[in-house]
Amino acid sequence: MSIMKGTNLNGNRVQRSDDSSNGHDDSSYQAKRARDKAQQNDSTKKALKTTAKGAATAFGSPAAGKAVDMLGKTKLGDKVFNKGAQLLNKIPGIGKTMKKLDDKKVLDAADKAVDIASADPKSGLSPERIQKAKSGVDGASNSSSGGVGGPKKSKPNFLDNGNDDDDKSQKPSFFEGIFSGKLAVKMTIFGAVLGGFFIFLFSIAVAQGGGVIASYDEALGVSDATGGETGGIDYSTSDPLAQAFFDRVAEIKNSFQAQGKTFNPVYISAVYIILNQHGADFTYEDMTTAFITEIANSMFSGNSFSEETFRQNLINSIFPKYTSGGNASTYEVWADEVFEYYDDYFSLIGSTASNCASLGSCVYEIKGFYISGRGNVSQAMTINDLKVRLMECGGSFGSGDWNTPLEGEELVPFEQYVLGVAYQEIGPTAPDEAIKAQMVAARSFSLARPLSMGNANGKKLEQEDGQWILQLSSCVADQVYCNPNLGCSAMNDGEQYGTVRSGVDHGVKFKDPLPADHKMRTLANDTMGEVLVNEQGNVISTNYASAVQNQFISLAEQGLNYKQILLQVYGASNIDKMTCNTGSGDGCNSTGSTGPYSGWKQGDPAWGTITIGNTNKTIAGVGCLATSVSMLIAKSGVATTVDGDFNPGTFVQKLNATGGFSGANLIWAAVSNAAPNFVFQTKRTLAGQSQSQKLETIRNLVNQGYYVVVEVKGNTGQHWVAVDGVDGNTILMMDPASQSTNMWSEYNWQNTSELAYFAVTQ
Repeated sequence: MSIMKGTNLNGNRVQRSDDSSNGHDDSSYQAKRARDKAQQNDSTKKALKTTAKGAATAFGSPAAGKAVDMLGKTKLGDKVFNKGAQLLNKIPGIGKTMKKLDDKKVLDAADKAVDIASADPKSGLSPERIQKAKSGVDGASNSSSGGVGGPKKSKPNFLDNGNDDDDKSQKPSFFEGIFSGKLAVKMTIFGAVLGGFFIFLFSIAVAQGGGVIASYDEALGVSDATGGETGGIDYSTSDPLAQAFFDRVAEIKNSFQAQGKTFNPVYISAVYIILNQHGADFTYEDMTTAFITEIANSMFSGNSFSEETFRQNLINSIFPKYTSGGNASTYEVWADEVFEYYDDYFSLIGSTASNCASLGSCVYEIKGFYISGRGNVSQAMTINDLKVRLMECGGSFGSGDWNTPLEGEELVPFEQYVLGVAYQEIGPTAPDEAIKAQMVAARSFSLARPLSMGNANGKKLEQEDGQWILQLSSCVADQVYCNPNLGCSAMNDGEQYGTVRSGVDHGVKFKDPLPADHKMRTLANDTMGEVLVNEQGNVISTNYASAVQNQFISLAEQGLNYKQILLQVYGASNIDKMTCNTGSGDGCNSTGSTGPYSGWKQGDPAWGTITIGNTNKTIAGVGCLATSVSMLIAKSGVATTVDGDFNPGTFVQKLNATGGFSGANLIWAAVSNAAPNFVFQTKRTLAGQSQSQKLETIRNLVNQGYYVVVEVKGNTGQHWVAVDGVDGNTILMMDPASQSTNMWSEYNWQNTSELAYFAVTQ
C-alpha cells in the first residue's frame, strides 16, 4: 500500500509478454517446464533418501540408517542423492509419479514410518516396530485388506497378489505401490528393485556416513561441552587432551557471555580443522586459552558478532599468522571453508546454522541503497537491534504532524514490524510464497525509505544514544503496520482511514491479534533478515502498491517461489541474507514470545535504579529474578494489583510495599501480592542431573502449563531467567540480562542448578 505502482528498476511498468503466434509466453512456458523438472527431481530425491534410510536400517542397523540420514543433510550426500534422482528420472513416469506422491504427503509419511519403525536400536524393523509405524503414520490405511500388519498376508499390489477379482483399474502403479499405505517393508523391496545402482549408492552412503560424522568430532565436542546443538548425538571422547580442549572453549565462551558477547563455539573447531587441513599441524594442546580467545575476539565488531568482521580477520590476521606460503586469495578460500564447515555441521545434525543474538533481531551490514531516479547511493552502516518508531501522519493522510511520534506506541522490533506490515498489507489469506515476497519487499522498502524521502516528513534511520531507530509514518503514506500481538485499528482521520494504531478500539477495526501459532510468524522466520539488492550489493527501494501485491499473488499461484517472484518483479540481482535470530538460539527455527515483556531487561533505565526491599540494591544490580517473574506474569495475562502499567519496576514497587522481599531476596509466595492468580508452587533442585534429565524436568512442567524460572549460573554466580518454551532440545528463555533466547547456548547446561514454578489459578 505504498505510494508507487509496480515498476522495475528502470521505472517501467512490469507487464506480461504474450506470444501471439503460439498462444503462450515461450519464456513462461520454458520456466514452467524447468520448475516441473526441478520439483520432480526433488521428489524423487526425497523418495531415494527414504528408501536408502529404510534399507540401511533393515539390512544394516538403526545406526546405519542414521548415518544415511545424516549424510543426506550434507553437501556431499545431497550431491550423491541428487545424481541418483537424475538417473532414476530418466525412466519414463518416475518423476511425475514421485511428484504426485510428494504432493499427497505420502513421501513424508514414508519417512516418518521408517523413523518410527527404526526407533528401537535393538529391534530395528521388527514386526512390532512396523505395526507401530503403521498405526503412527498420518493418513496410513487402517484397512484389513492387505499390507503390513493386516490380517491378509497377500503380496503388495505392485507385485500382483494373484487375486483375479481385483479391479485392475484401481491398482496403484508400480511406483505408487511402493509408497502406498503400508510403508516400512516396501521400502526394502524398492531398494531391491533398484538393484546394482542402489547397492552402489547404499555402499557409498554407509561408508561416507561414518566418515562424515567422524570428521565433525571437534564440532560435536565443543557443542556438547558448551550446551550447544548436537542433533541428539550423545557425544563423548576417551581422549583427555580433546576433552581439555573442549572445556577450554566452554570456559572462554562463558567468559565472553559475562561481557555480553555471544559466539557459536563451533567456529573454534572450524578454524582448528581448516588450519590443520592447510598444514598448520595443530594439536589439541596447541589450542591454548590464549589462542582460542584470539579466535573468539576476531569474531566481534564491538560487542556484536559480525560474520564479515570474522571473515576479514581470518584472511588478514589468523591465517597469515599461523600458516605460511599463502596469499590473500588463498586465505579467502580458506575463510569460505571455515563457514562451509560451520554450515555443514548444522546441516549434518539437522539444525540451521546461525549466529543468533536477540529475539527478532538482525545485524544489517548495508553498503548503500538503490533509489529509483537517483541510482546507487553509498551509505555504509552496520545496524543492530533496530527498532521502529511509529510517527503521526499529516496532510491528507492524517490529522497529526509528520515529525511527532505516535503517542502511546512503543518502539517496535524491526522484524516484528515487517511481520505486522505483511499482516496488514497482503494479509494471511495470500499464498505463502506471496507473503514471503511481501515481507522481503517491505523490509527493503523500510530500510531505504528515509533516504528515498530525503529524511523529510519525519523519516530517519540513525542511532539515538546507541540505539538504532527507524522512523516511519503509521499510514499508507509509508506502510501500514498492524501490531501482530494486539491487532490494529485506524483513527479514520485521512486517506484510507488515516493513522493506524495498535489495538482494535480506534475508530475502524482492521485486524484482531495474530494467533501465536499462525503460519505468518513462521513465514517471517523463514525470510528474516532478507533484503533485495542489486549487482552492487545495494539495498533496493522496493516500492510497491496493490498492483504489485497482486503480481506477488499471481506469480505464487503459477508456482514461483518468493525469490523468483521478487527477482522477476523488481529485476534485482540477488536476495541478501543478514545475520539474524528468530527466537530459538542456534537453531533459529522457532519464535519465542514477541510481546513487549519479552524484551524487558533488568538494567532498563525506566526501572533499573529502583531499589529492592529495604536495601540499597537495585533492579539493575540484583533484579534478574524479579524481572524474570514479572515477564512470566505479563506473558500469562493475569490481572495484577499494581498501579498503572505492569512492568518490572511497578512489580518490585508493589512487592516493596507489601513485604515481598527479605533483604533483597524474593519471598516466593509474596508474588501473589502483585498478581493474585499467579501462585507459587515450589522449587526444585537440578544440580547433579544430566542434561537430558534437566531438559525433561523443564519440558514436563511447561507442558503441564506451569510458568518456570531457572537459575543458570550455579556455582559460577547466580542468575535467573524465565522459560519461554521448549522446542525439541532447545529451551527458549526470556533473559533479563542478555538478548539471547537459547538458554543452553547462552549458559552452560551443567550450571543449571534449580528452578521454581508458578500456576495460574481461576
